[in-house]
Amino acid sequence: MMIPKDIVDNIFETARIEEVVGDFVTLKKKGANMLGVCPFHDEKTPSFTVSPAKGIYKCFGCGKGGNSVNFVMELEQFSYPEALKFLAKKYHIDVPEIELTAEQLEKANTKESLYVVSNFANEFFQKQLKTNEGLAIAISYFQERGMTDEIIQKFQLGYNPESWDALTKEALKSGYKKEYLEQSGLSIFKEDKSFDRFRGRVMFPIHSLSGRVLGFGGRTLKTEKKIAKYVNSPESDIYHKSKILYGIYFAKSAIVKEDCCYLVEGYTDVISMYQSGVENVVASSGTALSVEQIKLISRYTKNIHILFDGDAAGIKASFRGIDLILAEGMNVKVVLFPDGEDPDSYAKKVSSDKLKNFIHNEAKDFLSFKTQLLQKETKNDPTKKAALIKEIVGSIAIIPDHITRAVFIKDCSKTLQISEAILTQEVARVKRQESSSGQVNEYTPKQAIKAPSQKKVDFNKSNYQEWEIIRFLLCYGDKEIVFFEEVEEVSEAGNNKTIVKEYTLFVAQFILEEISGEIQFDHSVYADILTEYMSFINNDELPSPNHFVQHSNPTISQVATDVMSNRYELSENWKKHGIYTDTEDVHLRLAVETAVYSLKVKKIEQLIKSAQDEMKSPDLETQNQALEKMSKLLLLKKMISEKLGRTVLR
Repeated sequence: MMIPKDIVDNIFETARIEEVVGDFVTLKKKGANMLGVCPFHDEKTPSFTVSPAKGIYKCFGCGKGGNSVNFVMELEQFSYPEALKFLAKKYHIDVPEIELTAEQLEKANTKESLYVVSNFANEFFQKQLKTNEGLAIAISYFQERGMTDEIIQKFQLGYNPESWDALTKEALKSGYKKEYLEQSGLSIFKEDKSFDRFRGRVMFPIHSLSGRVLGFGGRTLKTEKKIAKYVNSPESDIYHKSKILYGIYFAKSAIVKEDCCYLVEGYTDVISMYQSGVENVVASSGTALSVEQIKLISRYTKNIHILFDGDAAGIKASFRGIDLILAEGMNVKVVLFPDGEDPDSYAKKVSSDKLKNFIHNEAKDFLSFKTQLLQKETKNDPTKKAALIKEIVGSIAIIPDHITRAVFIKDCSKTLQISEAILTQEVARVKRQESSSGQVNEYTPKQAIKAPSQKKVDFNKSNYQEWEIIRFLLCYGDKEIVFFEEVEEVSEAGNNKTIVKEYTLFVAQFILEEISGEIQFDHSVYADILTEYMSFINNDELPSPNHFVQHSNPTISQVATDVMSNRYELSENWKKHGIYTDTEDVHLRLAVETAVYSLKVKKIEQLIKSAQDEMKSPDLETQNQALEKMSKLLLLKKMISEKLGRTVLR
């Protein structure tokens, strides 16, 4: 029995470390990281650090560290599967604990095949922009919309030719299977005929958080009413429209930086805003806003600005989606563009600064905006006003934070000219109804446990040197370092000369070539990591650090977290004052060579000690063999120490 890998991956991707830890520890921003008081041991000065970028936590007081799953395991004393299930429940992820059948393995392979065929289609669509048809139709359209070549390339826009089956033919010719073209929605097969779903349309690829193509949106440039303006990919094993937002891959960093997400309606709204310098923008792509999409945004910010085009009917239709945002405890503001304008058109008309200022100045709190908008329709009709009050109360009752609810009740009381007490009572009544229907779900964390005492280090062993090797493998294994080799070149005239040749190696290559087969690690966990790392290399792969941080073995995950954690950061203020300092990655070859030679010297010292013990034997032959062995070891140690010395001084 096991939890399927795709669900484990989904849990790790969804469970942001700062959210998981934040349920138990009050965290405060400190540079790129967050700081709090450790839940695993008693401390007055916070030394518990969370790195959202790396997805890890580390206490520099007691040494505890790991990922979101490790945190729950340590705090709640859960097993690995129990911690996964706990987080899955928190993020409403279904976890069927099953034994993978041949059919399920085939399905996992199917998903990967869908990713591959979608990527092929994306590249095909982009190539069509350079054909005569693509230049005349698609590029002309993009240019008319004011899109630059740079933005077209960044968002990977493309074109599907007018031909009935241009993509399908090319894909089949390239060896892609009919079943995956059909499942992805790229192709339609009827009897002995095939059709491109998106024929004659400009293409907007829809990316996952990691940048993989999940599906497409295609816009027709024809004006016939019977032809749908937009066609989207159907639901598939990799594309679920309610769980993804157009542009999130490009916007997520800006959303974190600005601590705000702008939500628009369509593809071109996103692209025009992004081109104008407003990069924290995403679209629901014409679908009703879903809870999954809101949760996706909440992973990066608690603040959403919804940008409308001024159509009152459209705004009212969006009220339900906005209530969903409020229910997730997020802050919602509304920006209304002038009549006849939408984010796309307005972004083209004004400068970047004017666009940003307009959004900032026009942003209004949603509940106040909703109250004012609906109030215009009541026209002093008591019945309509009562219905308005009930609708506003419904939105306020959805808000989970009681302080925020109280603030809105106070503001709405003034706007609607109704007693604050009456509004409070009505909100309480609505919330009681929710509670009795089972909609309220409170969770109280268990009391934190203390960390066990730390073991003493055996300095006779090479644990520190082995730790350094593991650190370089995990932190810098995929980085290249340059080496120089003196080579004697023989000319036809017989004049030999020495030349210096340059070659590069990955850090992992250099380390494993130097220590593989001749050095055994003392530390069992470091040895396990090294063995697993080498298995990747033997398969011509370089494992990512996250592979070990998210490892199912908690001791391996702990070590990976430790080696990736830095207690101190260089302040950005240093750079402001013109103060710079070299970091380890600047002199990477020097640092890696030092680590490798230090390990070798330590291992030789262990062998020398063993030879010294053998010399105490009463057997004369054993003494002589030990003496000879020690003589060779001392010579070898001298050679490596000299090399180490040159490395240090260079």
